[in-house]
Amino acid sequence: MKGRYVVSLLSYRILGAVCSIFFAGCSVGAFLAQQYGPISIFGFFVLVGIYLLAAAGPYELTEGRIAQNSLFGQFEIRWQDVREVELGSQGTLVLRGRDKRFIVSPVSAWSGPDKAKAAELLCAKLDRPEIRSYSSASADFKTHRNVRV
Repeated sequence: MKGRYVVSLLSYRILGAVCSIFFAGCSVGAFLAQQYGPISIFGFFVLVGIYLLAAAGPYELTEGRIAQNSLFGQFEIRWQDVREVELGSQGTLVLRGRDKRFIVSPVSAWSGPDKAKAAELLCAKLDRPEIRSYSSASADFKTHRNVRV
């Protein structure tokens, strides 16, 4: 399990692109049909798609840390800093350290040749007796905190 593993979030990027393109087309169609009310709703979904594209950066897992590089910045947390793991209902993991929060998208959304090895490393690093795990309905809606590099 030694090494550096990189996994991407291809499904999130595809969903973001499809969402943005589809709802941008809907906005144009509504404008051409002079139906101005729905444009704001379609515009909201265009922004959601753009957010997915911007936030869906690859994860890099090593023996010392997990990191994510997205258009919002680079985020990382060292394994030794993780004290708690919050498990979301959709598979999201929230790695908590002292005044830190690192979000890991569900392993089912990962893609790339390193997916299996990266998942194995993640499980091995989080399977320590000093790390407390618990379920949370709100874990799927959280963002990184105090882990920007």
